[in-house]
Amino acid sequence: MSSQQQLVDAYLAGVQTLRHAVNGLSREQFLKRPVPGKWSTQEVVCHLSDSEQAWAHRMKRVIAEKRPFYIGYDECRFPAALAYQEQDVEEELELFAQMRRQMARILRGLPAEAWSRDGVHSEMGLLTLEQMLRIESDHVPHHVQFILEKKRAMGLA
Repeated sequence: MSSQQQLVDAYLAGVQTLRHAVNGLSREQFLKRPVPGKWSTQEVVCHLSDSEQAWAHRMKRVIAEKRPFYIGYDECRFPAALAYQEQDVEEELELFAQMRRQMARILRGLPAEAWSRDGVHSEMGLLTLEQMLRIESDHVPHHVQFILEKKRAMGLA
């Protein structure tokens, strides 16, 4: 199995990693902010869903276009502006899963040379498709640590 295929497997595994981290939480526990100054678990899930949509679009552009330019965004503005606490967390989890499954299918069908295609991020600079996928693959484990911290603070872990 190629390293790219292993990376796609790791990316897709993020769906189960996230589901496992939030399994069994009540609506109240999703919305609670047990760690002062930090997002609720629901806000983390919504952030991951929004981030997935942004990165999937960026990866598609890198696959389809010649060195596209894409801009960053201020993720800290999203929770209040997009009413994260009022969203349907199950819908957000499913959207996240669907996006990952769709991108995994696309990525698995690419020729080897596609992995070196690149685009320019307004804040991070030049990124290859492989680098982009690594960023998103690492994103879920990074945020799952915060979810586990919240669960511990609520006496759930």
